[in-house]
Amino acid sequence: MYSIDSRSAVPVYEQLKRQIIIHIVSGVLNDGEKLPSIRELASAILINPNTVAKTYRHLETDGFVTSRKGLGVFVSASGRELQSNRTEIFKELTDEYVSKAAGLGLNADEIMKGLSERLKGEIEHDKNE
Repeated sequence: MYSIDSRSAVPVYEQLKRQIIIHIVSGVLNDGEKLPSIRELASAILINPNTVAKTYRHLETDGFVTSRKGLGVFVSASGRELQSNRTEIFKELTDEYVSKAAGLGLNADEIMKGLSERLKGEIEHDKNE
């Protein structure tokens, strides 16, 4: 469900946080749904439990989850919050994509062509499902 890129310049807790937020805003995780325990998640993706705890704290501060003492951590987000976060996440992902593509030496036309081809592939994939 979650994966960490150890070669990424993005801190591990931030990678995990982004993935959880994406699952929340896309509906993979629903309001009230329980997240894995800190130990379970750390063990599953082979990271330090303190990193998962830090991620959960940040998610709680940002209003995506609530922790219930003795019960665990649960998704908590309203539709309006999700829509604004969806836009923010899209902007972050776009910035990251453009930055990496430019870092490879691609110009704007090459980046747009690659993105267009990827979108067409995704649309065709969705039609076949």
